[in-house]
Amino acid sequence: YDSVRGIILDHPKEPLYGDRYLPRKFKIGVTVPGDNSLDIYTNDIGVVVITNDNGDLEGFNVMVGGGMGRTHNKETTFARAADHMGFVPKEDIYEVMKAILAAQRDHGNRDVRANARMKYLVHTLGIEHFTTLVESYFGKKIQPWREMSEWKYNDWMGWWEQGDGKLFYGLHVDNGRVIDNGDFRLKSCMRAIVDKYNLPMIMSPTQSILFKDIKPEDRAGFEQILIDHGIKPIEEIDPLARLSMACPALPLCGLAQTEAERIMPSYIERMRALLTKLDIDDEEIVIRMTGCPNGCARPYMAELAFVG
Repeated sequence: YDSVRGIILDHPKEPLYGDRYLPRKFKIGVTVPGDNSLDIYTNDIGVVVITNDNGDLEGFNVMVGGGMGRTHNKETTFARAADHMGFVPKEDIYEVMKAILAAQRDHGNRDVRANARMKYLVHTLGIEHFTTLVESYFGKKIQPWREMSEWKYNDWMGWWEQGDGKLFYGLHVDNGRVIDNGDFRLKSCMRAIVDKYNLPMIMSPTQSILFKDIKPEDRAGFEQILIDHGIKPIEEIDPLARLSMACPALPLCGLAQTEAERIMPSYIERMRALLTKLDIDDEEIVIRMTGCPNGCARPYMAELAFVG
């Protein structure tokens, strides 16, 4: 569908990008009101599902211009949280998404790769002028942002009802590292679960794994596999570890200047000892660590960040 406003190009195979390479990442996150488990404000486009009181889909709140990447000692690069753009009725969401992409395609920085992300275009124009630019492609006004419930964070670890009679289980993975190490055999555990129950897996935004479509009658057998492979129940995982995240860093990433993933567990232990000493063990702190400033573990959205 071509609205004749410049979204669609005359390229025979790629009508949205045309022959133009869209530099750097272009990330789109989708969530529901109240659930910020995916750091929605770190995406180029953030989409929040809006329903009426009966649960019927009405449309989407759309935010634009988030991104974590930056470079040390280069002030023209910076981490940025997305701005609220407005509400879009359900029948228009695809056209608005294409209009946002076209705005970045035609007006984003194409000279300096470090500044090619859409966040810099939104920052330079300001959210009002960027919205006007998107509206010029879209052909309609973007409606005002709809008020929503307050954001909360949930990592969805442990057992949850899926809503269709089945269950899903969040398996905590320290810093995303799937490994067999002595009595702790996470890699073999995951293989055994999939071999026996053939369950689909989803990677969580905090580097853990969600097993879905679990039959309630299989729960006991599922838990036994975890026990047999030395996997702690979620209640025994330190909340600091559950909330934390680190990038691989040294020796696995060519950009890393310092450690992150391998050193993070010792930081968690030291932080726990300090909280215990101060008698504030019930305090939950989001700690994130990266081996360089590119922000792959989203440190700039954490409460306590260590950036290499």
